[in-house]
Amino acid sequence: MPFPFTRALMRLLFTALALSAALTARAQALEPLPDDWDFTLPSLDGGRFITASQEPGPLLINFWSVDCAPCLAEMPLLQQLADGSSGWRVLLVTADTPAAAARAMQRVGSTLPVARGGKGLTALMRAAGNTRGALPFTVLMTNGRPCARHAGQLDQQTLPALLAQCPHAAAPQR
Repeated sequence: MPFPFTRALMRLLFTALALSAALTARAQALEPLPDDWDFTLPSLDGGRFITASQEPGPLLINFWSVDCAPCLAEMPLLQQLADGSSGWRVLLVTADTPAAAARAMQRVGSTLPVARGGKGLTALMRAAGNTRGALPFTVLMTNGRPCARHAGQLDQQTLPALLAQCPHAAAPQR
């Protein structure tokens, strides 16, 4: 029977290996972010088309779905960012039908602009490096070019860290 110290050391080693595997898997889930990533999608109501690179100022693009609890949980934080004085604009891209997305937006009290991802949503996220198609998924753009992204729910700690990856954000052109 191994000594207690040896058991503790083995547990520590296995924990370190598991953590390393998890970090490697996460790193593999996000492929390199192409400099020319962009899209044009219809707004939720179909009244206009939105081209990400032509939106003024720094832009946070959040991919979400109504059946994604973490997606809905981060909505108030995204609304707060858009309503604040940081200069960041927020665009949501939904995986859902316009009616379902509109109901969810009303339920969470969000007034953020929403684009319809449609059938090409998975390919669009994959082109931004999200090879697993996991939601929520966030891409930041400054000066019409992607500068950072995040797979998973944003919170009070991860959002500021993500925004800090784009320090040369242009001031919004309103």
